[in-house]
Amino acid sequence: MKKITKKILFFIIVIGSIIFLSKKNYSLGLIFLLISLFPLFFIFRNEFLLLAFLKIKKKDMKGLKKYLEYIKNPKKQLTQSQMAYYYFLYGILYSESDIQKSEKYMKKALDIGLHFQQNKAIAKLNLAIACLSRGDKKKAELLLIEAKKTDKYGLLHEQIKIIKIKMKQMHVGNINKQNPLIR
Repeated sequence: MKKITKKILFFIIVIGSIIFLSKKNYSLGLIFLLISLFPLFFIFRNEFLLLAFLKIKKKDMKGLKKYLEYIKNPKKQLTQSQMAYYYFLYGILYSESDIQKSEKYMKKALDIGLHFQQNKAIAKLNLAIACLSRGDKKKAELLLIEAKKTDKYGLLHEQIKIIKIKMKQMHVGNINKQNPLIR
C-alpha cells in the first residue's frame, strides 16, 4: 500500500470518529479513533518490511524474498530509513547466493543510512567478504576494522575472527606460488 493511501485512510477514519463524537456517540467515536492508529502506525512502519524481519528471524529466506517482492516501488511505498532496511534485507538475502548483488545492496543501505550500529557492522562485514572474494585484501581489512568498531556488543566477533583466518590462509597461499614472469 502506498504512503498516500495510508494517509487518506487515516484521515477518513479520524473524520468518522469526529462525526461520531460530535453526535454524542462516544463509544463508536473512541473505537474509530483507536482504529485510526493502525494506518498511522503503518505510515511509519511498512507492513511488508515488518513481516520480512519476522521471516529473517526464523531464517526463512523464501518468505523473506516473498515479502520483499511485495514492495514494487520503494521510493513511493517507503520512508528514507525504511528504504535503507529494504536494501539491507536484500543484501542479506543475496549474501549466500550472489555476493556481488549483496555488495550492491549493502552499499545502498549504508549510503542511505542504517540506524542501528549492529546493522552497520553486519553490512560492513558483508562488504568485507565481497572485497575479499574480489581479491581486494586491503579494503577488506579496513572494512573488518570498521565492522569491529561498530560491533559494540561483540555479536560478530566470531565471524570477524573466521574471516581474518581466511585472509591469512589466502596470504599464505600466494607466498608459495611462483611468479610466472620469472624463468
